Amino acid sequence: MSNDHYQEKPLKICLIAGETSGDMLGGQLMTALNKLSYLPIEFSGIGGKKMKEQGLNSFFPISDLSIMGISEILPYIPRILSRIKETKKNITLRKPDAVVTIDAPGFCLRVASKLKRCNPDTRLIHYVAPSVWAWKSWRAIRMSRYLDRILTLFQFETQYFEDVGLDSVFVGHPIVQSGAVRGDGIGFRTNNGIPSDIKLICILPGSRLVEVSKHLPIIEHTLDLLSKKNTIFEVVLPLADDVATYVRSVVQTWPYRITFTEGEHDSKSNAFAASNVALACSGTVALELALADIPYVTIYKMSFLSRIIARTFIKLKYVNLINILLDKEVVPELILENCKPNLILPHLVKALNDTEFRSKQRKHFKAALDLMKVGGNFPSERAAQAILEVIAKKSVF
Repeated sequence: MSNDHYQEKPLKICLIAGETSGDMLGGQLMTALNKLSYLPIEFSGIGGKKMKEQGLNSFFPISDLSIMGISEILPYIPRILSRIKETKKNITLRKPDAVVTIDAPGFCLRVASKLKRCNPDTRLIHYVAPSVWAWKSWRAIRMSRYLDRILTLFQFETQYFEDVGLDSVFVGHPIVQSGAVRGDGIGFRTNNGIPSDIKLICILPGSRLVEVSKHLPIIEHTLDLLSKKNTIFEVVLPLADDVATYVRSVVQTWPYRITFTEGEHDSKSNAFAASNVALACSGTVALELALADIPYVTIYKMSFLSRIIARTFIKLKYVNLINILLDKEVVPELILENCKPNLILPHLVKALNDTEFRSKQRKHFKAALDLMKVGGNFPSERAAQAILEVIAKKSVF
């Protein structure tokens, strides 16, 4: 067999995403890999809608893995262990040139470590470094034993992995590709019959069932308290794919006019641009809202057991990414035992009506986003290049 013939064989890349945010990253990454690779690529793995649009045939539904919290995950442990075993078997049979695990370290890194033990030659790259700087710092050492490279979203993270001998590449945060900054707020209001003088509150209860089931009652009660202050408002609710049906069924009894967005990312960006304020579950949406320049308040609720464990082991002053980057509370955080409607309300009112607060928060948004800038290509393209480099080191043509 000639070298020329060998080179015509497609690359085989397996991508594993464990939740909605990882599916978004995976979709962008697949597009970038196809763009940068001189060989065609065969993709396999686990993903959701965005990755399927790029040609991925998922081993099983990504929603099977969208679980968060210690006590919340306990009933699902047998299923998750079965999915880990199934994933390892599928990847081993395919013998890919590289395996890229995306975020969701609880699932993804277990798959990666098991793959390395059974198949030492497998090239393993993890995209989105877990927060070893916040808790479980020993994970960096453990990861260095089986990963070939880790891709970080924030520059300060690389040192934690380089210190333990794990090749680390800062690729930047994919939020800069989200389009959140390009929303058409006026058009959104016009198309949905929302008057220009009506206060519009964007609510973002989360992308996992366990999150929305906890946050929606708290949000409803908070809005009830706001309404009693004679504030006239409407609600916009961008729906995450995996929980859209559930969320619609819950909020249909709310006594407020609610405009939903679903599917296309432009709709979400337009909703952000049309909103006066947001009440958002902690997560990557923190950066999306900052890009969209929308003042907001962060909330997060856990079960009692998860809350105790979080307080014991997580060594973080803040949970909101803007606050972490600036090392101060720019965005109010009403989390854990403080995630109560009567405590959330004053902060929501301030973010909605206090001109000085809104202006100051927006200035801090810009400062935080400036810290994430990286010159050159999109983050997904830098990530794709870093993955192809690992494959090239392995290949012998």
